[in-house]
Amino acid sequence: MGSSKLLKYLLDSNVFIYHLNGDPIATHFIQKFKNESSISRITFIEILSFEMSDQDFEKIKQLLESFHIFDLNSEISLQCVKNRRIRKIKIPDNIIASTAQENHLILVTRNIDDFKNLNLEILNIFDKKCF
Repeated sequence: MGSSKLLKYLLDSNVFIYHLNGDPIATHFIQKFKNESSISRITFIEILSFEMSDQDFEKIKQLLESFHIFDLNSEISLQCVKNRRIRKIKIPDNIIASTAQENHLILVTRNIDDFKNLNLEILNIFDKKCF
């Protein structure tokens, strides 16, 4: 796992879903910015909860564990409460957003609408203007 001082990005679960489905944009981003990227524990849980073979499970688990993983803590929990007071947001998305907010990271996601109206920097790597 990388040092949190060098981290710039928090990858949403959908980035890994696209990568695992062979999307070249997601794969390129993960490869190019791996050392600057991290994930939330909720992403770890979401990705490994999909139905897959034992062999794929181990391979994907190893990939996810190669990133710095932010666990839920009191600061992230309180940020979740603040976000929920601003707008209705699903708990997994809220944990991911709050993790990015509390750690001053750019959230990398395709689902920008899920995170609207939150004080959060978002990067949609699938936007043609991104690269």
